[in-house]
Order: sequence, then structure tokens, then C-alpha cells
Amino acid sequence: MPRKSSRTQPQEKQSVPFWDALSPRIQHAICLFILLLLPMLQYPEVIPGNQRFMAHDIVQWRASAETIIQHRETYGEEPLWASNMFSGMPAYIVSFMRTVPHVDQIFTWLNPIFPAAPIWILTLGVYLFLLRLKLHPLAALLGAVLAGLTTYMPIIVGAGHNAKVYALSFIPWMLYGFHLLTRSEKKLIGFAVFAIATNLELRAGHPQVTYFFLYLFAIWWIHDLWFAYNEKKLPEWAKNTGLLICAGILALAANLQPYWSIYEYSPFSIRGGTPAEETVGLDLDYAMEWSHGWFEMSTLFIPGILGGSSQGNVYWGDKIFTSGPHYLGAIAFFLILIALFRVKSSLKWVFLASAILTMLFALGKNFSTFNFFFFNYMPFFNKFRAPEMWLMVSTLSLITLAAMGAHWLLTEGMKAQESLLKKLDWPAGITIGTGILYLVFVNGFLSFERPGEFQQLASQVASQNQVSVNDPRVQQVVSDFLDNEVKPERISKAQSDTLRFLLFSGIGILLAGAMLAGKLPGWIAIILMSVLLMFDLVSTGNRYIAEGSKIPKSWDIVEAIERQRGTHHTFIQQQMAQKPYPYRVFPLDSSPFNNAVPAYFFHSIGGYTGAKMNRYQELIDNAIFHEETGLNFGVLDMLNVAFLTARQAFDLPGYTVVHQGDAAVLRNETVLPKVFFPNEAVYVERPAQALQFLQGDFDPRRHVVLETQQQFEHQADSLASFEMLIYNARSIEFNLTKTEPGWVVLSETYYPKGWVAKINGEVTEIVAANFVLRAIFVDSGDHLITFEFNPASYRIGSVLSWIFNLLLVSLLIVGLTIHFRKTKE
Repeated sequence: MPRKSSRTQPQEKQSVPFWDALSPRIQHAICLFILLLLPMLQYPEVIPGNQRFMAHDIVQWRASAETIIQHRETYGEEPLWASNMFSGMPAYIVSFMRTVPHVDQIFTWLNPIFPAAPIWILTLGVYLFLLRLKLHPLAALLGAVLAGLTTYMPIIVGAGHNAKVYALSFIPWMLYGFHLLTRSEKKLIGFAVFAIATNLELRAGHPQVTYFFLYLFAIWWIHDLWFAYNEKKLPEWAKNTGLLICAGILALAANLQPYWSIYEYSPFSIRGGTPAEETVGLDLDYAMEWSHGWFEMSTLFIPGILGGSSQGNVYWGDKIFTSGPHYLGAIAFFLILIALFRVKSSLKWVFLASAILTMLFALGKNFSTFNFFFFNYMPFFNKFRAPEMWLMVSTLSLITLAAMGAHWLLTEGMKAQESLLKKLDWPAGITIGTGILYLVFVNGFLSFERPGEFQQLASQVASQNQVSVNDPRVQQVVSDFLDNEVKPERISKAQSDTLRFLLFSGIGILLAGAMLAGKLPGWIAIILMSVLLMFDLVSTGNRYIAEGSKIPKSWDIVEAIERQRGTHHTFIQQQMAQKPYPYRVFPLDSSPFNNAVPAYFFHSIGGYTGAKMNRYQELIDNAIFHEETGLNFGVLDMLNVAFLTARQAFDLPGYTVVHQGDAAVLRNETVLPKVFFPNEAVYVERPAQALQFLQGDFDPRRHVVLETQQQFEHQADSLASFEMLIYNARSIEFNLTKTEPGWVVLSETYYPKGWVAKINGEVTEIVAANFVLRAIFVDSGDHLITFEFNPASYRIGSVLSWIFNLLLVSLLIVGLTIHFRKTKE
């Protein structure tokens, strides 16, 4: 018989898994190196390739900022008024250079060289936050991979939503600071980290993203209140709450320069209501556009179930159109279920509640009773549009749950005593069952037809053939087109992605099972899951990067815009060079009120922004076009419209065709100058009355409609004249000669916050004229008239921002000094 070993089993040395044998520093270094490479997987042609995204929003921004940039280069000061778009509007809504520098400017400088900067900030922040939750480094890595590669990222990066990307990237740093402040003894460092992260979040300049994520913090705060009450720790909770509030106020104070101006502007923007209808907040229908559908929530884990995106007419969901879904990966679904069924931490309920609440908000008009209540009664809720954006909060919350699930597999799952089936029964069963259920739905229950699509196509066919929509031949043609041309592609995409969900989630379940059965080291299983997620998310995300969306990196945005130059742009620029000040153009050839590119070449009455002035929007909706004449010539005259561009020449009363090239140019023979002198004054009490006056037979030479209680005696003055001396982004100055006292109208947009008018150095009141313009009352004689724009929100806000930013940095330095001193001791 063989001799028994003198060493008993308990004395045998257990092998240490490779990953666990590494030091924590090496583990973190490996994870961070992977995160560093992550953007290169999604954007190899951009990072580190020789191309860049020709992002729509970046092109629109650069075009709209042309006069702003020119003013900076010419005068060496910050322009506060953009005169080239929507007949003038505050420049800080378009492009705002902060006077107070901060660490985020490093990323701005590096962005042309390393455009992945915001993605690195995001993934590093998620990784550190998940580590702060005491998750395993590989679980934190998996969560960071999800955050960096979710398909919403290439959509917003490709669209040029830079402010949105940066605003999202600083959220996990705020979460890190929140956790550090409320759950450690390092209150000063936690306070400083949360305050600085919040400061950077606010500096990103996307209030909608910031506001949406406040709901996640509010749910976490309520969670802490509940536990503090039950554990009789309310004083400590109150202390933490006070510190959080102080940190938030300090961060806001450090951003007074832009946010004071934005807050001041808000009531006068479309987000502040409509003055004619005397409403507050966005129009409900406008705000609820891009509401997510109930079934569309499936795209979080099966991206093509509704077609994916509107490219190629594949998407058939509830939204007008979409660039793609907020896809998180099939394996993430399984890991989230593990977190919900197995993880014991109460924080999982914070992130689950946040995910559910924000998904309900994302439904918008599709869950009207719930969302209309918040729209009407929750502060600031009615300032924002596109409910789908709430899914940014939902996905980050779900990513945290997925990371918790991965952590459970790596740690608690290995310690559990139940059988393998018991450990994974519900998560695995629900995952596979969901995939099978959706496969059945695809084959038998889905319509694959967009709401109203049949009727829309039928109307088009009937119109083209000049027959009734109800003609049986029209119905048959549309049915055949949908059944044979449209639906097969949609069905194929839905089936393919459902099978893909079953495949990837099935592999994830097998890896988890092999790990819990002791057949596969945990670190290998999680790394393999992360690799599968990378492949899944990158390949899916590439669907939503449009062909032709990239340009050579050697091109700058200006060159991209210049390539859109037409002969009509050059012609108008040459005409404008002969004028004493820039007249305006109505670019009918290029979607005038949703395109800022014309504003790069000349001053336009159109443009592109999501926060235009509310009076101007009402003018666009109700007065620029006329039911009988097509165009409201009186309104165009008073807006200084000297030229109109169209795709082809046509006859228009009072207009002469002066150029035909890429587009036709029509010259307005009756355009009014920048300053004009109406014959009669009409006084009204409410903006609605002024707007109504413009909708009739309006002639700005004959009447000026004034919203004022001071009804001065106005005299017609046919001999009045003016000479423009200065016209730039901060001041307008001209000599004026009047032979009779009366109102003088300046063809510039009325904005009461910051513009100051002076007559011979003495301040005078600016009155709203013709609903959107400015007027001042001037006595007879020779006068020097000046209009200056330098609001206190900018002057005082800049000084206070400097003070509070220095205080923030000082707090961080003091906190770190105390921490390292204690550590050394």
C-alpha cells in the first residue's frame, strides 16, 4: 500500500488566483490602461486616426458664433450680444468664454489632439466611484466599460453634443464626492471633492443634464434620511445635508458668471413661456417631443427591436425620428438581475428607484398623467424638452447595478452555500425567458409599422396621383410597399438582435455558472464578460455612426462650413460690404429657422438654437408668414431684411432678382434702415395685442406698436435722419437729427436685461416696439444716441466667480494637506 503523506489536507498550500496575487496598484494600473484604450475601440478612425467627426451641432455652433469670434479677435473683449442670428440675441446662449479659468480648460486645450478626453473623464470617474462603493476592481472596470461604450455615447459624440458629453462625464465624480462626504470621516476632503466636481459639472454648460441627475442625488438623500431616522442618527444626517448644500451653493457661486446670465435670460427664452399667451415654461407639446415609448424601453437591451435608428427608414417607434437607442448590452441585463436578486446592499434600491423614476419621465406624453403633473408643478421641470434624455440617468443607474452584480459573482457568490442552480435560478431564468418571449413577439405580435405611417404614405401616393386617399388602389400600393419593402428589413433587424440577446446573455450565464461551479476563475469570467460587452457595444454602436459623418482631421470646422459656401453667399457678402452696417437676410433656401450656417456668411433672421427668445419664436410662428400674401412684407421690412434667398427665382412684390447661382437672391426694394421713424404711435397694454397688430395689414412706416404706459405725443417726422457711427456686439452708436419729437425705432431685438440707451449721455427708457424691436422717445434736435450692453450679471458675476473659485481650490489644498499630514503621522 502506498505510504500516506505526512501532510494533512488543511496544511496543503492553496494556490492564489493570478489576479489576486497582483498588488492593488498593479490591478488598478491594468484597469486604467484598459479604460485608456477604450475610446480607440469605438472610434479608431478618430482616436488616434486621421479623421474627426463633422458633428452637426459643432458646425451649427461655429456658424452661429461667427460674429462673436470676430468681435473677440477685433476688440479683445468678450462679446455679449450675437447680432448674426434671429435678429440678435444674448451671446452667452451661443458661445460664452468664461473669464475664470479652471482645470477643465486643460481638457478643452487637449481635445483637438486627444478628443477622447471627456470619455476618459467619464470612465475614470465611474471606475473610482464604483471602487468607492467597495466593489471589486474588475467589477468597477466592467461598469466603466458599460458607461464608456453604451450606444448613446457615439450618438452624442458624433452629433457634436460636447456640452452634454462633458456634463455627463463629471456626474460620477459628483457621486464619488457625495459618498465620500456622507460616509467617511474625511469631511473636508469630501466637501471639497463634491464642491469642485459640482463646479465642473456646472461649467460643462448643460443645465438639463445637471437637473436630471439631481433626481438621483435626491433619491440617495431620501435613502440616507430613512436610515438616519431608523438608526437615530438624524444629527449626523443633518450635518451631512448642510455640508452638501453649502458645497452646492459654493459651486454655483463659482459659476455665477454664466448662470446668473442664463437665469436672467430664461424668462425671455422659449423655456420661460410665451409673453403673448402669458404662459410660463416650454410649450407642453414642444417639451414632450421625443417621448420614449413603453415598448421602446426594450431597446435598452435589444437595440434593433424597433429598428434602431431612423437611418434608412428602419425605425418604427413613437418618436419623430431617432439617432439610436440607449443600449447597455445583453450581459448587463443578466448582471442587473443578479444585483436585484442577490446583492444585499440597500444602495441597490437607490439606483433601481432612480432608474425606474427616470424611465417613467422618459415616457413623456406616453405616460401623460404622471409627467404632466411634474411638468405643471415640479420646479424647473417645464424648462426642458426631449424626455428621452432622462434615460441618461436610467442607464448610469443600471450600470451601477450591473457592476454590483459582477461584484457579487466575484465575492459573495463564491461564498454562497446554495447549489449552483439556486444561485442563478431567477436571474438566468428571467434572462432566457425574456429573450424567448421577445422572439415570439417578433414572429407573431409586432406590427413593424410606425404610428400613422400607413396614413402618411397613403396621403403622399394619393396626392401624387390626384386620387382619394380611400381609393382601393392607393390602399393596395401602400400595403404592398410596407409588406415587401419596409417591414422585412425591420423584422430581420428585430429577429437578429433578439437572437443576439439570447446568444450573449447565454454566454454570460454559462461564464457565471462555470465560475460558481469552480470550473473557471472568477477574474477570468468577469474579464471575458467585459470583453464580450466591448464587442457587443462597439459593434452595435457603430451602426449609429452615420456614413459621411467624418472629415479629415486636417480640416477645421471653418473649412467644413466654407465648403458649403455658394455663389449667393459671396454675392450677398459683397453687397453688404458696401453698407454702413449689416442688413439682414431671410435664407429661405436652407431651412431658415433650423440652420445656423447662413449666419456664418451674413446676418440672418433665422438660425439654430434650442433657447431662442420667446418673442422672436412667436413672431416666427404667427407673423413672419401671412395667410394671403405668403410672406408678411411689413415684418420683413422692419427686420431689416435686404435680401431673400431661395432655391430658384420667383416673382415677389417689392423684390427684384439680382443673382442666380447656387440659389437665387432677391433684393427687397422697400427694406427699412437700421433706424426708422414711423408716422403714428399705437399704444397697447399687453404683448398679445402687439402681436395681433402685426398679423393684420401692417406697415411699419405708418405705425409703431408700443408696449408702454408713457404715451408721449408722437409727431411724424419725414425729415429725420441718422448716421451710424458704431455697430458691434456690445454697443450701437449713431448721430440722430429730429425735427419733431417722437419715437425712434431701432431694428434690433428687444431684450430688457442689460441694454442701456442714452441720449446725449443721459439714460432713457427702452420700450418694446412692434413686439420684437426697440424704441426710444427723442425730442427734436441733434443727438448722440448710444445703446450699450454690459449687464450686471456679467460684470458682478465675473468678480464673484473668481472669488469663489479661489475659495474652492483653497479648500481642496487645505483638505489634502490635513489628510496627508495625518497619514504621515
